[in-house]
Order: sequence, then structure tokens, then C-alpha cells
Amino acid sequence: MNGALGEALSAAGITLSPGAAQALSKYLEYTLAANETQNLTALRSPNLFAAEGIVDSLLAWEAIGAEREAAVVDIGSGSGLPALVWLCAGRITSAHLIEAERRKADFLRSAADALGLAAEVSWGRAEELGRNALRDKAALVTARALAPAPVAIEVCGGLVRPGGRLALLKGRHAEEEAAAGSPVAARMGFSPAEIVPYALPSGVQRWVLVYRKQRPTPAGRPTSFARLRREFPTRDAAGGERFGQRQGE
Repeated sequence: MNGALGEALSAAGITLSPGAAQALSKYLEYTLAANETQNLTALRSPNLFAAEGIVDSLLAWEAIGAEREAAVVDIGSGSGLPALVWLCAGRITSAHLIEAERRKADFLRSAADALGLAAEVSWGRAEELGRNALRDKAALVTARALAPAPVAIEVCGGLVRPGGRLALLKGRHAEEEAAAGSPVAARMGFSPAEIVPYALPSGVQRWVLVYRKQRPTPAGRPTSFARLRREFPTRDAAGGERFGQRQGE
């Protein structure tokens, strides 16, 4: 196992099978090698990627409380966090990764192929798929550092089936984002957010906003990502960290 990954898992008290640990080691090394030329993640060192990428993703899975044998649709997957981590670790059986940037979608396909993971990758926009082919289909949709909650709820929410869940992985503005997103959640057919906290071994706090879909996506929704980004603020009151972005990413 990669040394940085072993230390990060040990610090978090996470035990994995030898096969899962080896798969995550290969994922870490493959991603950081690609990151040297493709700028996939700001977590550029093995220690950072292991602790704030891989371990964070595994702890978020526990916070979501999903069934171990599950499939997910992951939006804005970027470097593969969290869905490729969950696949490597055996937390899920398959994943559909949706990525709007072509080069990142190409990376995700190459990583899934190299690691032998059951991941389908789509280059496209979640809101477009939520209006058409994947509308109201998925039991669990996830997004990490995609956009402010009001934007992410609508962009991703059209993919969730009634009775399914949307899980947004968030940083320090989680409660503010949940409050701002309440009207959007209601109009998209979701219950109010369950705000689930967890902490990294370093003490950094994280949250997952979990929304349950109560009824089908209403006609005319979701609207476009660009329109939503104009409608909702993207920075905190001091002009600092972007809403929707997790510190350091």
C-alpha cells in the first residue's frame, strides 16, 4: 500500500481489505501522475490526496449512510472524488460519472479502464440529462464541491427518482447553503436537508447535505447551470471561499 494512504487510513481508523487498499493505492498514484499535466485537483501531494481526498470520501460515505451494495450517479466527478474511491473500496458496485469538462471526462474513462472499475462516464451537463435520458432515474446522486447548494440541488435533482436521495458533500458554509437551498429543494420535490457532520482526522469539519425526493421533477425543471449561477451568490460575505467549494480544493 502507498505509505501516505496507509497513514491516512490508520489515522481515520478505516480498515480495508488488501484488495481495496491496493486498488486505492493504484488510484492515488494514477491520479497524481495525471494531475501533473491535467490539473485535475488542488490536492497535489500524496499526503493531501490521501487524507483530504480518499479518506474524506470514505468518511462521507459513512455519513450518507447508504447501503453498501449500491450504485450512484456522481456529478462533476473531476478527479474521481468521491465515486472512484467508493468503487475501489467496494462501497458501491457501479457508478455513472457525469463530467462537463471534456478532458476530465477523458481522464475518468482512462482511470476506470486502468483500474478495472464498473464506471460509466458521460461527458455532458447534469441538468440536460435530468431533462431527458436520466430524468427521475437514480436512487442516489452525489456531488462534491460542484456548486452552491441552491444551484446543485436543481442541476442534480432532476436525476433523482422519487424516494431516492441527493447527497451534497460540503465544507464550512454547509448550514448557510442548506438554508439558501431550501426554496429550490421544495420546488424540485425534495424534503428539507438533513445536515450530517463528520470530521477528518486533522480536525477539519465536513458536512453532507442529504435530500430525499418526495415527488417527480416538475415540468420545466431543471433549468440551466449558467442561469442558476447568475441567480445565486457564489462567495461568502467577506468575498472569500466560494460557496460550493471545499477549503483547499
